[in-house]
Amino acid sequence: MDSLCSRHLKQTCSICWENVRSANSANTKRLACGHSFHLNCILEWFVKSNECPVCRQEQIKDPMILYKDKIQEELRDLYRDAMRTYETEILMLRRRFRLR
Repeated sequence: MDSLCSRHLKQTCSICWENVRSANSANTKRLACGHSFHLNCILEWFVKSNECPVCRQEQIKDPMILYKDKIQEELRDLYRDAMRTYETEILMLRRRFRLR
């Protein structure tokens, strides 16, 4: 039975509709809800959503989602810092050329 999706007892990735094993491996991933997908399929899905594509259960504790959230927060911080630097430079240029 471990070769089947633990929720639906089938071997089909609900994203690409091809056969998939249910256990985590180098090529497959089973989510906390029990649904199984090809690793590449679920990675592409997780770019768009933090939910299981089948049951819509949030996967907030999944290591891939946690990593994605960390990267997104770091990018927000970089963007915020870049905007502050940009605003500071604009103020300095305005003062230098006495622009308003």
